Formats: sequence, C-alpha cells, structure tokens
Amino acid sequence: MTTANATAIKTVLDFGADPTGGVDSSQAFNDAALSNEVATVIVPPGSYVISKTVDLNRKSMCGAGRFRENQHKGVAYIRSGSKIDGPLFRNQGPVVENMYISGQGENDNKTVFDAYSYNSVFSNIHFSNIGRAIYADEILVNFTVKDCVFIQIGCGLYCNDSKNSYSTTARFIRNEFNNCGNAFVFRRNLNGATFQDNIFEFMSGDAVVASHIYDCNFIGNWWEKRRSTGTASITTAPDEKSDDPGYPIIRSTSFQQIMRCFAAGNKVTHGWRNIFNSLFHDARMGGVSVQEGAVVVREPTGRAVRLEPDLIAQQGDKWAYLPPFVIEAGKNSAGSAKGILLRTKGGPLALEDTEGDAFSGEISIAKGDGLYESYSLTRNAAGKPTVGMTGVSEMMINGEKVKLTTGIPQHFLWRQDKLSRGLGCFTTNQVITEGTIKLVTEYLLDNPLIQITVEDQGVRFDGLKHLNSYINTTKTRRQCTGFELYFVDAQGNPKTPTAFSMQMLTLNPSLLSS
Repeated sequence: MTTANATAIKTVLDFGADPTGGVDSSQAFNDAALSNEVATVIVPPGSYVISKTVDLNRKSMCGAGRFRENQHKGVAYIRSGSKIDGPLFRNQGPVVENMYISGQGENDNKTVFDAYSYNSVFSNIHFSNIGRAIYADEILVNFTVKDCVFIQIGCGLYCNDSKNSYSTTARFIRNEFNNCGNAFVFRRNLNGATFQDNIFEFMSGDAVVASHIYDCNFIGNWWEKRRSTGTASITTAPDEKSDDPGYPIIRSTSFQQIMRCFAAGNKVTHGWRNIFNSLFHDARMGGVSVQEGAVVVREPTGRAVRLEPDLIAQQGDKWAYLPPFVIEAGKNSAGSAKGILLRTKGGPLALEDTEGDAFSGEISIAKGDGLYESYSLTRNAAGKPTVGMTGVSEMMINGEKVKLTTGIPQHFLWRQDKLSRGLGCFTTNQVITEGTIKLVTEYLLDNPLIQITVEDQGVRFDGLKHLNSYINTTKTRRQCTGFELYFVDAQGNPKTPTAFSMQMLTLNPSLLSS
C-alpha cells in the first residue's frame, strides 16, 4: 500500500467521532458504515461512547488494538452510553477485531453485538462489565470467536436459534472468561463445533450449554473455580442427580444429549465436574475422551469402554443396559479371516469375575442354528467351585432342543507306591480292606460321574458306594462326600490293584435337561 492510498483511508474520526469520549459517537459510526468510501469501519486509538445502536451495514469493523485490563492508551476503547436501549452494534460484516468494549456492569442488560451469524469472525476483542457480549438470533454457521477476553460479562455469546434449527461449524478458540456468568449458551442444538484452548475461570453459570451437543470437539480447554454470586445459568436443566461433585463443564438441557463428541487435553479443577473422564457415564459426554492417561469411548446413556495402559474395561452405571463386549476380527473381500491371536509372553491367561474372584460365567462355542457348546466351573450345592468344568452340548433331536452332558473332568492316578498324582482333593485316601479303597473329599460332590481304568492285568473295577449320599426330593441332585471303590480279580475275589486312573466329572444340575 502506498503512502497516498494509506492517507486516503477514512476512519470514524472523518465522520465526526469524538475520541475523548466526551460526546456520543453513534452517528459518526453509522455514517462511516453507510459511506461508499468505507469498506471497513476503522476505529483509531481513543475513547468512544455509543449511546444509540449502530448499524454496521454488513461491514467489518477494526480497531487499533486491545489492551490488558485498565490500560486504555493507544487502543480503540468503546463504552456503552447509559441510556442506550438496544445493542451497541448490529448487522456487522465478516470481521470485527482489535478493540476494547465495556458497559456499566455485568447486570446492565445491555448487548454489544446483535450479530449476523453466518461467516463471521470476532477476534482480539476485550469485553468488560456488560450483560451480553454477542447475541445471535439465528443459528451460527462458519462462525468464529477467537483470542477474545471476557471480564465480568453476564453472557459471552447467546444463540437464540429463532427458527429452531441447529448451529454448526462454529469455532471458539483461545478465549478467556474470568469472573463471568455464562460463556457460550445455545438455546437449541449445537453440531460440529470446536472449543479449543479456552479458559473458563471463576464463573457462576455455564461454560458451554445447549439443548443437544453433537459431534463437537473440546481440546486443550481449562476450567478452574466457581463463584457463588453473579449471573446464574440462563437455561433450565433436567432433573439430574450426579454421583460426581461440582457443576458440569459442558451441559445439555435435554437429558443424555451430549453425543459423538471428542475431548482431549482438557484440565478441570476446583468446583467443576469433569464429564469427559468421569468414572460414571450417565449424562456425561458421549463420544471419545482422552484425559488423564485414559481413552474413554462412551454412550451418554450410562456405559463406556475405558482404555488405560494396563486395562481395557467395559463399564456401566448400576442401572445401565450392557450388551455383550465384542472383540471382532476383520475380514476383507479378497481373503479369508485371520482370526484373533493372544500373546501372553509366557504369562497366564486368566478368567475371573473381579480380581481374585471365581469366574462365574460360561465359555460358549456357537454351533450354528442357535445351538451352543458351553462350559462352566463345576460347583457344589453351596455354589462353591469344586473340580473340573461342567459342559452342556445343545442338540436338536426330533425337532426339540435338548442339553447333553459333556465337560472337562478331573484326572487322578492312584498307586500303591509314591507316584500317585492329583489326589490332593481327597482328605481320606485309604485301603480299608483288600479290594476296597476309600476316597473322601472335604466338600460335597454333585451328581458325580466316575470312570476308572485299572492298570493291573486280571484286576477289574467292580463298582462303588457313594458315601454320605443324599438325593433331593425332585430327583435332580445326588450329593456325596466321596466313594468306596471295589476291585476284584478274575475269580471275583477282592483284590487291591497296584495302580488305576480315575476321571471324575461333577455336574451342575441346573444346566441339565436330559
């Protein structure tokens, strides 16, 4: 730009604005906006009073810069007149930037900008001591507020959405709210917005609130401290009872309607409720949160999957519906499925209900047509795990589904020398008389199935007796504490074998139908 062109640029001073703040400059701002010689309303350094609403005529407005609190020299400082009965500015152009604007106090019910809400940028503006900084009657589309400071503001931005649609592609970046009521308030839906590197400190209302918050990003924001006085939340909330203390950092006025969002690198302290990384999930942020070393993929209806360096966990609030937790291998159209591989590096692969507690579920293998092969820990009548695993195999026989017995039995090797194996569950292991061996456990055995193979040639197993046997009234359960095993030689005479192997499977009667 040449010196001649630069001096030709007109500012509000050319239209009679008073940079001392002694008289109202509203008309000068209006005249500048209406002038065909002005593309951007330029506000040089000075103090300007606006006592009547200025229509910017869809033109941008640029000041000489803003400053830190109470430093007014060399910048564009705009003050609201005490008797103004509308917004200071309306119908702005694409960009408003580089100025300081203040009112008579947080509760003065005044608005700075009645904003045109499409394709607009508010940048590097210091708002102070006024009721509302930015008001948008319709939805926000491609709308940006960045590098602005809000001090003692009742509401930073209020989107009325008068046509009952939804705001989208809005960006709120590097803004600071300090000692304010509310920051960003949307009466209705907010979709696809980004909140990045903002500070919400010492507030009495909401940082971000809308009826529905979908597909939004929250990155690197800071929430710190609440104040007990000042402008409260200006939206109603559902009746919410939370297990977490504090006020929610973002909030939907419709129940459980923060969905498909992303959050990372946010910090939440002192009186605010972190809905990104909470161990509870009802009415928290649905979507993906990366916070405090954990990745949380959450549905706001009360369930989530949590990934930590040494943990992958499905979580659910106490009343929430939890579907099966599925880990599924992929398969493309060009090749066969490669399945799932678990590498333990030599460590154990354990199944347990909670840490150190017995596994109470089933291991099921689908056979197709709704049929399964299932295995569970064998348990006695008191529910205590005993020995082996009980199996149930579902089959269709004559058009009906029946459950057949299978399982993983316990194996024993009994010998007269010291090479016996697996007999530790028996508190009594005794040859009572020739050909009779007594085995007794310390727990009850349910419906035991016994299979014995004698190693001695010419000696055979000749039956058993259940010790302390009990059969219930419905004839579905036989219990005992052990056995007497009988062996005979080829002539039928009692004969104690040198060695025999035994398999014992005890059955959970509740699983059996045939």
